[in-house]
Amino acid sequence: MMLSKTTEYALRAVVYIAMGNADGHKVGIKEIAKELDLPVHFIGKILQDLVRKNVFSSAKGPGGGFYMHRPANDISILEIVRTIDGLEAFKRCGMGMKQCSDKHPCPLHNDIKAYRDHLLKVFSTKTIQDLVDSIKTGKYFITNVHDEV
Repeated sequence: MMLSKTTEYALRAVVYIAMGNADGHKVGIKEIAKELDLPVHFIGKILQDLVRKNVFSSAKGPGGGFYMHRPANDISILEIVRTIDGLEAFKRCGMGMKQCSDKHPCPLHNDIKAYRDHLLKVFSTKTIQDLVDSIKTGKYFITNVHDEV
């Protein structure tokens, strides 16, 4: 199961906002788009949707931007996935059968179920703060690599 592009962008942006908030400042849409190499209008729509759904907040005007109104360790990866894509991907059959189940499985059912269940556990237990902390180690990144000339 792959996440939608919308969810991938949302996760990276939320982590970036949480990192900025740790330094005490609100993060603007242009900064997010530039630093994460994301399309401004698309990420803007995603972030406004997350604000409407109360994942984080925004303030307008000078000194405004996006900010966490609750601790990043209270927001699981699953909350972001659920908010953007829903949880259907954790139920869908890997071969597209409408009624694939433990009692009526497709040939891939057990393999895919194990993968989905593991991913669901990871997404349920890892928080945005966990991702921020791993980036702070210097071993993990949310920005793209740009070749130096």
